[in-house]
Amino acid sequence: MARKKTAKIAEKPDSSNLLAAFEEKGPAELDSFLLEGANDRIKEVVLGCYCSELVSLLLDAKKASVRAFFLRAISTCKRAVTPVVSLYSYRVYLSNPLPLSLKGSDGEIHTNYFALLGVNLNATDDEVTEAYKLLTKAHSPAAFSPRHRLRGEERLEEIKMSHKMLKTPEARQEARAILSSHPDYCFPRRDSHWAETAAAMLG
Repeated sequence: MARKKTAKIAEKPDSSNLLAAFEEKGPAELDSFLLEGANDRIKEVVLGCYCSELVSLLLDAKKASVRAFFLRAISTCKRAVTPVVSLYSYRVYLSNPLPLSLKGSDGEIHTNYFALLGVNLNATDDEVTEAYKLLTKAHSPAAFSPRHRLRGEERLEEIKMSHKMLKTPEARQEARAILSSHPDYCFPRRDSHWAETAAAMLG
């Protein structure tokens, strides 16, 4: 039986050094770079850093500065910055925690697939698909440094399972029925759809 080939991951050996330079200089220097950094330097940082590590740095910066950085990065290296924008938007959404597991009507504990994907109880097929596509890119093995890769892979498996359980109207109806005893605040609000925010920025 033929062994399945796994794609070789292009490692980013300069990621820690690039990010450490910003951490040493402090918040003011980071803010200045996000707002006014040269385009070639922005490209160097986006291409040279692991997505998850860059996002961790950006979460500590001013949101307006991060948005300015993203808009300029999109104009110079859109493909490379797309998972960064997606993961950043998703992590901001996760900072207002919703329960990722709930007791179902059958008395068993179930994954809150809506909260994990960040989609509303009444999400459409397109909204579920969009969230899934953005999250799979943002949680690919290449987005994480070797020491954090296992954690990323575990979350990716949860995301894939959530998509499987919500990808059709019938599946979403069944998932809603199982969790129907829980109030609306246990699920994402329609007006805070993280994927819509990321997609709007990416154009």
